[in-house]
Amino acid sequence: MTQSDAEFLYGFVLEVGKPERLVDLTLAAMRHRVEQEQAALRKQIDNGTLYQPKRTFQAGESVTFPALKFATGVVDEIRPANNPDLGPFDVITVTMSDGTHREFASNYTRAHRLNDQDPTQMLDNGPVKPVEELFVQYGDHVGGKLAVALEHNPEFIRIGDEWFLRAMMAEVNIGHLNLAEAVLDVASGGPLTAEEILRDLGLPPDVTVNVQEASLNAKLATDLRFDEISLNDQPAWFLRRLEPAEVRQRPAPLEPVTFPGATTLSDETQKLVVELDDELDYDGSPVERANQAQTVLIFAHRRAGTLGWSRRLAGVLPQSNKPRVPIRLRDRVTTKEFTVWLVRDGRYIWGLGDWYRANDVPAGAHIELTHGEDDNVVLIDFRRRKPKREWVRVASVRDARLHLETAQRAVSCEADDLMSVFADDVRQFDVLRGERSRDAAQAVREAFPEIAKLSPQGNVHARTLYAAVNVITRAAPREVFAALTASGVYVPVGDNYWHLGER
Repeated sequence: MTQSDAEFLYGFVLEVGKPERLVDLTLAAMRHRVEQEQAALRKQIDNGTLYQPKRTFQAGESVTFPALKFATGVVDEIRPANNPDLGPFDVITVTMSDGTHREFASNYTRAHRLNDQDPTQMLDNGPVKPVEELFVQYGDHVGGKLAVALEHNPEFIRIGDEWFLRAMMAEVNIGHLNLAEAVLDVASGGPLTAEEILRDLGLPPDVTVNVQEASLNAKLATDLRFDEISLNDQPAWFLRRLEPAEVRQRPAPLEPVTFPGATTLSDETQKLVVELDDELDYDGSPVERANQAQTVLIFAHRRAGTLGWSRRLAGVLPQSNKPRVPIRLRDRVTTKEFTVWLVRDGRYIWGLGDWYRANDVPAGAHIELTHGEDDNVVLIDFRRRKPKREWVRVASVRDARLHLETAQRAVSCEADDLMSVFADDVRQFDVLRGERSRDAAQAVREAFPEIAKLSPQGNVHARTLYAAVNVITRAAPREVFAALTASGVYVPVGDNYWHLGER
């Protein structure tokens, strides 16, 4: 960003008198640049001679060539042309501004398109794209450069997704922030907009409302007592200490363990990692929007009352880069709504515990999210059916270790046969999770034989192992399969099934 750009944007924000979005500043800056270039070309035209073949030129004369995007050059020499078919005319040798040498006709009076048109009109009627089209093509690139430049410019201040001038900010002191905390406290933590909070703050009335809101938003953003949780361009504030503890700190069942060794997974296993779509394998990068997505609930999330904010579900959920954002989930069948929180650190959705319990949703159930009519509402459902007793995989704790058995339980939904795990009391596994020595390798050693004993062939599917490991600890599929592969104790028998080796 040049000094001219900075001065222009300063005046632009000063004139509108309110914070401006980066996209609006980018469009304004691009329009300013185009106008500057047009003005420079007009000045160049005024100060030099416009080239037309019919004109005569002198050595040392500066010439502008409209047909060459208004390139300039200086005439070096003039010589008679030698072309009997065209009659007498001259040839000028020109040193262009880029250092190259070119030759052009002069004193050429015969019919020619460049002789017939007014070259000054080429500036206005030439093939120049409108600024709006340039913005569509280059706006993201220019906006990125502009954001970096504004961050390093002390005259500008960023407020959420908007930019304002520091000199225009109203004074918001610690007393105002304490009052804001009290207002949010009375409102059960929020969320409240700056406009709603300002009603009780008493900022100077001579300061415009827009400036008051911008000033308060800027100050609240620097105070750790407040969280900005809006999903749109209007900031909304929540009192951080009144947010659920599981939102401020990752729930214990979701604390992940890793496998420390370096292991190369097979192509088949890598494909399964992608298929399982665990949020621990998702970096939060933007994904293509989708109307609907499904996932399989694992035990760790069932215990924590959460759901993984995975790559697949991210296509349905509202897009947000904020640390914590509340949204509404609506049960597709009962239409009842409840609040959940999207937590970026850990990539999980908290607040589904009561819904799981009310609907008796087991680990292994297929959970379906659908984009609602409102960006703040997402529909949730699972594959319900009439309850009936079935033989299922049931987990419990015996002698401080995982125990699996096949037993009859009432089942009221369809579940993934390889990943379903029923438990009469999900809390009993907390003691196992409390043992931090249980890394991914230890969890695999404990879970594998418990699964194998339920199969006549003693085979264990990798999906089942991943599900069982996450009963006693939290591990991404990649970590589980790395521990499985590196152990040397288990051998693959095809189709992602493994068997205990002879040794």
